[in-house]
Amino acid sequence: MRAIWRRLRRDRRGSLAVEFAFVGPPFLLLLLAIIELGLTLLTQTVLDGATRDAARLIRTGQVQTGTTTAAQLGTFQTLLCSDMSMLLSNATCTGSVMIEANVFASFNTISFGTCAYNANTTGTGTQCPFVPGTAKQIVAVQVSYARPSLIGWVAQYLTPGGSGFTTLVSTVVFENEPGSS
Repeated sequence: MRAIWRRLRRDRRGSLAVEFAFVGPPFLLLLLAIIELGLTLLTQTVLDGATRDAARLIRTGQVQTGTTTAAQLGTFQTLLCSDMSMLLSNATCTGSVMIEANVFASFNTISFGTCAYNANTTGTGTQCPFVPGTAKQIVAVQVSYARPSLIGWVAQYLTPGGSGFTTLVSTVVFENEPGSS
């Protein structure tokens, strides 16, 4: 009996499989979490750049040439979605990106509400205001995008409440140029 026991203790076949069973799942979870967070950071960076580019249209008065709020928002949204085209299709961008722009009396009075849909889309809840202002007015633009997770079971640990969506927000605050109206 001792000989059998000694032989079993020296036998190393299958030890790699047992070790991988312990190490593999946490390693895979960590790897997928790194990929998911990397994609989220990439999306946030692209959203920030697109928001800055589109906000420049307001700052220079190019958006204000539209006659209706929907036309002004359409000009803004066209450039925003064009800049985000590497990550989102135009239809997805138009339907899932919330745009809010408002005029404020001073920089310390800036605040944003919660809104559910844009002026050029339908929905329930509060419509997002889009007021690009005129020359020398302080304007704050906030763009938000609810980014769906690509890896569902990782999202339940990385997103608030396990919703599977991470809300990314980009804000630009500026004073319109003197000749922009």
